[in-house]
Amino acid sequence: MPVPEHIEIKQLDLELNGGCNYACPMCPQAEGREKEFLKKLPFKVFTKIVDDAAQYGLDTVSLHGSGEPTLNKDFPDYVRYVREKDLRCISFTNGFRLTEDMSRRLIEARINVLRISCNGYDRESYAHWMSQDAYQRVRDNVKRFVELNRELGGESEVHMYHLITDLAQKDYEIQQYKQNWVDYTGAFSEIWLMHNWAGQNGVEIGYSRDIMIKDPGAKRSCGRPFSPLLQVRAGGLEGHSAAVVACCMVLGKDSQGVLGHLDNASIADVVGGAAYNELRAAHREGRFDDIPYCKGCDQLYDVPESLVWTNIPGRQYGQSKVVADVDHRKFAEIAAE
Repeated sequence: MPVPEHIEIKQLDLELNGGCNYACPMCPQAEGREKEFLKKLPFKVFTKIVDDAAQYGLDTVSLHGSGEPTLNKDFPDYVRYVREKDLRCISFTNGFRLTEDMSRRLIEARINVLRISCNGYDRESYAHWMSQDAYQRVRDNVKRFVELNRELGGESEVHMYHLITDLAQKDYEIQQYKQNWVDYTGAFSEIWLMHNWAGQNGVEIGYSRDIMIKDPGAKRSCGRPFSPLLQVRAGGLEGHSAAVVACCMVLGKDSQGVLGHLDNASIADVVGGAAYNELRAAHREGRFDDIPYCKGCDQLYDVPESLVWTNIPGRQYGQSKVVADVDHRKFAEIAAE
């Protein structure tokens, strides 16, 4: 199956650093990431990828994958390069190293959105789900970023990201997140049901290790192989960096999901390569079990009400993680070809 004649890439997900200073129990990073992917993305390779993607309609560069970007002192330099290209820049952090100096540099680099993973609605649950007793530290870091952005007249936004950890007490957790995080920091926030990291968190399908989706229905493609989004890891195989992978859910088994490397190849080469074409063919034909990182993934099912609360403009309650990522109508037309 040939590559589509017109390559479209609206968003690049570029991981700056493969390592993390947290070991959250719901994240495959906790059990140790594959050594080949514990690398820093060289700035020269980073600029090569951004410049290459710009010709395909690039709009947004999201500096994330799994690793913690604030472990790199030059994190704001990557942001600045993106913004100087008149592109939108987003990144994810756990907020532990979001010092006033780092916050100021990111604001001055004009980052558009900084997303903070803050799972755990109080000190005890945060210490468990984020693996660090840093509840107050992170809350204060987020609050100060919001204040500093206002003081500097910045254009940045903070979007906190929370997960429901016990579906049986969903309403209570929502109330606690709003009180302890949203009201305290003044930041935007969203609360999602937990996903299963492509079957890696202890269940084949489900929101957590203990709660299964009952009667999920037939599998269908998540749409990601056809979406205008390119996922790039900092590391790669056989000494390479900038491995293109199918999606963010392959974390923990990145080596199985490598579709090519952008340190020595172009985006057109990788998107039109044999590995990417086989992934698209498997999704078109419903052969999900033929792809090891797709088998058992809960993103292959329609899960209603994934987004359970938000105050971020434009978000919708009941939104699916999949629907938020891709236009299913457009994907359905492509898949039927």
